Amino acid sequence: MASHTGPYPLEGVRMPTWLLRFDKHAACTSPVTREQLLHTLRNAPPSDLIFFSHGWNNDFDEAAELYARFLRHFEAHTAAHPVVRANGVPFTPLFVGVVWPSIWLSFDSGPQIAAAVEPPASDSAVVEALIDKLADLGSEASIERVYALLALPRLDETQALELASLIGPAFGTVHDEETGIGARGTSVDELLSMWRAMQQAQDGGSTPAPSLDDWGVPPADAAESQGGGAAPLETAGLFSFLDPRNALRLFSVYQMKDRAGLVGARGVAPLLRDVLQAAPAVGVHAVGHSYGCKVMLSAVCAPASLPRPLSSLLLLQPAVSHLSFADDIPRIGRPGGYRASLTPERVRPPILSTYSRNDFALHETFHLALRRDSDLGEQPIDMAAGDDATSAGKPPSNFAALGGYGPRRAGQRLIDPMPAAGAPYPDFAPAHPIVGLDGSQGLIGGHGDVTSPATAWALYRLVTR
Repeated sequence: MASHTGPYPLEGVRMPTWLLRFDKHAACTSPVTREQLLHTLRNAPPSDLIFFSHGWNNDFDEAAELYARFLRHFEAHTAAHPVVRANGVPFTPLFVGVVWPSIWLSFDSGPQIAAAVEPPASDSAVVEALIDKLADLGSEASIERVYALLALPRLDETQALELASLIGPAFGTVHDEETGIGARGTSVDELLSMWRAMQQAQDGGSTPAPSLDDWGVPPADAAESQGGGAAPLETAGLFSFLDPRNALRLFSVYQMKDRAGLVGARGVAPLLRDVLQAAPAVGVHAVGHSYGCKVMLSAVCAPASLPRPLSSLLLLQPAVSHLSFADDIPRIGRPGGYRASLTPERVRPPILSTYSRNDFALHETFHLALRRDSDLGEQPIDMAAGDDATSAGKPPSNFAALGGYGPRRAGQRLIDPMPAAGAPYPDFAPAHPIVGLDGSQGLIGGHGDVTSPATAWALYRLVTR
């Protein structure tokens, strides 16, 4: 198939739209389009540039459709409320969408990894990635045993302990930008705890399961996960048997989180720098969704400095720590790894960030599944008396997601409810470098519900400040 270069039209969108691909190593695989984009910015600059990264579980077509839905709402706002720049310059925005490999594991039926069944390609990919990771770490001798355990429909405690011991090194010692903490290895007990928590959230929880396009922890088929008519998986609140597929899900969630940071820091950051330099008078407005927020935050914070600040940053249901911007992480004694984004040298304040109790993946599951030291810390947060409480509730632990509970310990302001489309926003005060928007009151109904008039209105309010 011939490669596409230049603008990539999105259905129903009037502004010029460009899509740039990055691979899992953070290399831009659209070099010709990248150079054409920079040439356009230098020679025919728009008034504004919207720079967006999708999140978890989006292939190219899904990312393009997400961008198109969001932009159609945004353009409806600019048509109803025309924007005129200084000196009468017309509002002529241009869109740049990042496309990165965030889809890996198909959950439509769960990984089919028994020896007698040929696994779907996407499920094979996550198994292959796990095995490759173990081989890179010098664990070749145990790989056959890993295959044997993964092929079982369920594992007893002894088998689960063995599998956790064998695959634990693959969960790694990745340095996480959110916290600035150099991670240690994940212990067997920690891996088992996260594995049980994920299984409980999927199979034993009372909360309705998320849709399959959610952040990465969709439901397992109950009958299948229990071996078809077998005894229930839980005994006195603990699981007597563990589904090996949930270990794969956990590995996939971790790998995609780390990949988002890599793509942002090593791939999108150089592109952002070049965009800011190519068109010095153009307002650049960054947007991220889910793990795409990690892409954008890493791109903003990884460089020692930026050529000039972003004009705005909008985070839609971010799948990162709610303490990413904290001045001091409880019991850790250092600021959140993305706190630098709150400085006006990097982003014109305030950053807007949505959150919602209706986001099952981020409100109910994130803090159960992502519990490495590098994901934030281990102790429950000491919430100060009178700390912000909104419809989403208070964060249950240090591991809570930004998209589930909003930012904390960052000089934040939390707005509950989030303003609907067309409704006024409060004045953006310098005292609040980040503003949380609580969409729990029907404006954000789930993790993927971010292409609505209300979310596009948030960007409109940032663009038209």
